Amino acid sequence: MTAGTLIRAARRSRRLTQQALGRRAQLSQSHLSLIERGHQNPSFDAVERALRAAGHRLISVPTVRDDAAAIAADIRFAVADGRDDQALRRFIQLNDNLSAEHGAARFALAISPPESTGSRQWDAALAAVVAHHLTAEHLPVPDWAESPDRHLRRPWTLGEGPYTLTPSPDRVPPEFARRRVLVDEDTLASA
Repeated sequence: MTAGTLIRAARRSRRLTQQALGRRAQLSQSHLSLIERGHQNPSFDAVERALRAAGHRLISVPTVRDDAAAIAADIRFAVADGRDDQALRRFIQLNDNLSAEHGAARFALAISPPESTGSRQWDAALAAVVAHHLTAEHLPVPDWAESPDRHLRRPWTLGEGPYTLTPSPDRVPPEFARRRVLVDEDTLASA
């Protein structure tokens, strides 16, 4: 994740304009714009001031688990190869990774916007699992997970295949139901 992405996410999480954040952090709006667009590599001090001004702090979290972006790439390759079983395994791995982490570490696994998997259904499922776990811990859901592109028009049963049963509506977690991704809540229970 770039410093610009981090600052933009922090600023938007507090609904601040670049100008408002700039005043708080004693940085110019044009400087923040350059940083957010990736046209300037900021100093550590500038990043720290911008994050602090947005009510966040910079911490280092060792990542030993795959994040949403890495798993989305794996799902993209699995979908392209017609290996839906592998896509489902990687999705379950992301769910387990998010279940195992808490606080900043959980947010760190979800903040980087993943590229499209090439499947609207899997893109919606990734957004749903991230929103499901972050919402449960009262953490902000990244903009990419709320994008209309990550919502389906028609319901889709996760892992749909000849042996898949469509769960009853009362067993579908809310963040999945909002995106019309049908999955039984027991599927999300980490082993």
